[in-house]
Amino acid sequence: MNRFKAFLLCVTALSFTSLAVVAASVEPDSKNPRQSSADRGRAVYANNCARCHGGDGTSRTTMGRMTEAPDMTDAAWQKGKSIPRMVSSVVNGRGEMPAFKKKLSRQDITAAVAYVRTLKR
Repeated sequence: MNRFKAFLLCVTALSFTSLAVVAASVEPDSKNPRQSSADRGRAVYANNCARCHGGDGTSRTTMGRMTEAPDMTDAAWQKGKSIPRMVSSVVNGRGEMPAFKKKLSRQDITAAVAYVRTLKR
């Protein structure tokens, strides 16, 4: 039994280490001026938005279904949302979406919105 517990502890530690490495690889780097806006936006989106809106923007996640998050790849949805409105929604929150003004910088929010614009199909 002790070997099994030790094995589980090792597997758990390796899993958290792997997650930390993955998170670090997509973390926006505000100190790196060479990081493109698209890369920064993708990283901000992956770290803060994908939980509800999905990695592909379709909101086909458990949280997305629960909160009725919109399909951000839909051309009609994209056409109906201006960039200032999208930025305002992220900054102040909208519906069940929380405000990110205290969590993200204005540059990160703008980069994430620019990335969302690339999801249009």
